[in-house]
Amino acid sequence: MKPLGEGIEEARNKKMEQYQQELEEKKKEEKIKGLLRMTLSTEAYERLMNVRIVNPQLYAMASNQVFNLYQKAGRKLSEKELLSLLKALKGQQKETKITFK
Repeated sequence: MKPLGEGIEEARNKKMEQYQQELEEKKKEEKIKGLLRMTLSTEAYERLMNVRIVNPQLYAMASNQVFNLYQKAGRKLSEKELLSLLKALKGQQKETKITFK
């Protein structure tokens, strides 16, 4: 059996590691958001942030594609271009169908 002090120290270290991981994830997400602001028009950025809330998986795929398209186009992508990208990616995902009998 461990002394009480060791258990508390272990819990403290575990909590600190968890906090640092969360901080790193937030930094990474903020960096991605900053890059998206540079690569998308204001309207397109806002739409993609809405997608992020509703469908995180689609957001992740779209973000990667936006960066690739930006590198090829060399300009900010419009909302119309983002919508067509989202539709294409959404079509790739298999939709779940629920049938009532």
